[in-house]
Amino acid sequence: MIERGRWLVLGGSSARQRWSFQLVALGLLAVVSLSVLAVKLAELQVSEGSSLAALARLNSVHRVVLEAERGIIYDRHGVALVQNAPAWNLEVIPAALALTTPARIAELTELARLSGIPEDELVVSIQNADSYGSLRLGPNLTEAQQLAINERLPGLPGVTIRRHAVRTYMNSMVLGHVIGYVGPIDEVEIKSLRKLGYQPDELVGKVGVEAGLESRLRGVDGWADVVVDARGQVVRTLASHSPIPGSSVYLSLDLKLELATAAALAAGLRRDHKTAGASVVVDPRSGEVLAMVSIPGYDTNLFTHGISRADYARLTTDPNRPLLNRAIAGQYAPGSTFKMVTATAGLQEGLIRPDTLLSCPSYLSYGGWVYHNWASYSLGYMNVAKALAVSCDTFFYQVAARVGDVTLARYARAYGFGTAKQIEMPGVQPGLVPDRIWKQLSCGVPDLNSDLCRWTLGDTVTFGIGQSALLTTPLNQAVYVAAIANGGKVLQPTLVHMIRDAAGHVTFTQKTQVINTVPVSPGNLAVVREGMREEINRPYHMNYWFVHAGVPADGGGKTGTAQWGGSGLDLPTHAWFVFFAPFAQPYVAMSIFVERGELSEVEAAPIGVDIMRYFRGHRSAIEPAILP
Repeated sequence: MIERGRWLVLGGSSARQRWSFQLVALGLLAVVSLSVLAVKLAELQVSEGSSLAALARLNSVHRVVLEAERGIIYDRHGVALVQNAPAWNLEVIPAALALTTPARIAELTELARLSGIPEDELVVSIQNADSYGSLRLGPNLTEAQQLAINERLPGLPGVTIRRHAVRTYMNSMVLGHVIGYVGPIDEVEIKSLRKLGYQPDELVGKVGVEAGLESRLRGVDGWADVVVDARGQVVRTLASHSPIPGSSVYLSLDLKLELATAAALAAGLRRDHKTAGASVVVDPRSGEVLAMVSIPGYDTNLFTHGISRADYARLTTDPNRPLLNRAIAGQYAPGSTFKMVTATAGLQEGLIRPDTLLSCPSYLSYGGWVYHNWASYSLGYMNVAKALAVSCDTFFYQVAARVGDVTLARYARAYGFGTAKQIEMPGVQPGLVPDRIWKQLSCGVPDLNSDLCRWTLGDTVTFGIGQSALLTTPLNQAVYVAAIANGGKVLQPTLVHMIRDAAGHVTFTQKTQVINTVPVSPGNLAVVREGMREEINRPYHMNYWFVHAGVPADGGGKTGTAQWGGSGLDLPTHAWFVFFAPFAQPYVAMSIFVERGELSEVEAAPIGVDIMRYFRGHRSAIEPAILP
C-alpha cells in the first residue's frame, strides 16, 4: 500500500516532484488575480456602494406623471381664443446624472449652457429637487434647438427632452386682461396646490379666467409605470392611465364685438390724446358680459413663453400701468353718472315728486362752503327728469341734503355700488360707498370728534353728485345701468356661457342670477329712465353724436365728469358715459371710462355711440350663441 503524502514513480526509476515550474507560476497568477478581484470588490462595496445602489434603483419601475392638456377657451360662438401649441423642455432625473465629480461638473456646465440657467442656480435647483423625480429646466425650446440638443443626449446621462403643450393666446393685446395667462407655480402656491396633485414645475392660471376657472381648465393628470435604465432613459412602459384633458369653456364674449369695442375705445383715446380707459358691455336681460376691454393691454404670450426681465420691468414701471385691468380693478369716482341713484332715493323716499321743481343756480352754500354747478349761470327751475338731462349739480345737492348720507348710501348699495361682483376672475374690486360711519372708522386720528372724523353736510351733497369718497369700477357701472334698463334687477355679471367636458358633454350652462332688486317703484324708475332718455335726445347737445354716427338715440344715457385728486376747483377729472338701448325693451347696456378725461360728453360719449353703431349693425350675429 502506498502511504499518503509520498511521491513515488513506479517502474524502478528514481523519485521526482509532481509540480513543475509552470504549474507553480500559474498558481501564483491565480492567487494574485483573485486578490485583485477581492480588492476591487471591496472597493465597489465600500466606496461606490451608494452610487451603484442608486443606479440599481434607477434601473427599476418608476411612476411618471402624464400631463393633462389644458382646456380651450372659446367665445360665445365657438371661436378659439387660445391654443395649446407643442413645446419641448430639457428634463433631468438628478440621481441619474454623471457619477464621478469631473464628469458631473462637465455635465452641469453643459446643462447650464443648453438651458440658459446660471450654473450655480442650476446646482441649487437639482439639489432641492426629488432625486428620482423629473425636473424641468429652462425656457421652452424651439424645434431647431430640440433637434440639436437631441444629438447630445447620449453624452448627458439622466437628461431627456420632454414634449408638452404651451398656451398661445389669440388677440392677446385685446383679450389679455380677460383671458389672463398661465405661469409656473410659485413657492406660496405650491403649499396649497400640492395636495391637489399639482407638480412643482406645473403651470397654473395666474390672472383672468385662466386663474378664475383653473379647476375647470386644468383637467386630470394621468400616469405611467415605466422601467428606467441607469441613464434615466425609459426602457419600456409597464402600465399607464391616460390623462383627461381640461374642460372647454365658452365665454359670453363675442370676439368681433370685443375687437370693435377695443377699436372704438382706442380710437377715442388717440383722438383726445389720452392713454388709458375701459369699457364693459353687458346684456341687461341675463348679466352676460358681451365685451370687456381695458387699455393699455399687454401681450400675455410674453408670460407663457418665459418673460424676460427687461420685458417684465418695462410692464411694471410703465406709468400707464398696462397690467391693471381697469374694467374690474380700476376704482374711480363716478361723478354725475351717480345722479340716478340720488334721484331714485329722493323719489322713493317721498322727498321729491316727479313734478317737484327745484332751482339750478350756479352755486349753493353749505356750512360756510360754496359748492358750484358746472354752469356759471342759473339754469332756472326744473323737475328731476330735466335735472338729469342737463346734469344740474345744484339740483342734486338739494336732493342729497334732503335724503341724507345714510339713506343715500343704502340706495347706492342696493344698486350694487361698494360690492365686488364675483365674476369668473380674481382681482375684482368693490369700489367704496362712504357714509358717516365709514368716515369715523377711516379718519386715522384717535379723536373721533375732530373735523377729520365728522361727516359734514358738504360730504353729503358732494356724495349726491358722485363725488366725496365714492368709488366704483367700469364693471360695476355696467351692472348699475343694466339694472336701470331692466326694471331694477341687479344681475350677477358673468363671463361664462357654457362649459363642456373632454367628451363634449355639457357640464354647466349659465343661468341668470338676480343679486338684488332695487327698492324703487316702476313709476319712479320710469322718471329716472326718462331723464336719461332726454339727455341723449334733442335739444340737448349729446344728441349730436348719435346724429353724426347715424345711430338712433333710442335709449337712455348719462355722462359724468368726475373730479379726483383732492378738493376744491380745477381738479383733474375722469370721463364716464353709461348707456342702455333700446328704450322700451333694452338688450344692451354699457359703461365707458376715459382716464383723465376732461369732458365726458366730448370724450367718453362718442366712444359709446361708436360701440352702439357696431352693435346695431351686427346684433343678429352677436346674440346667438352655441346651444347645449
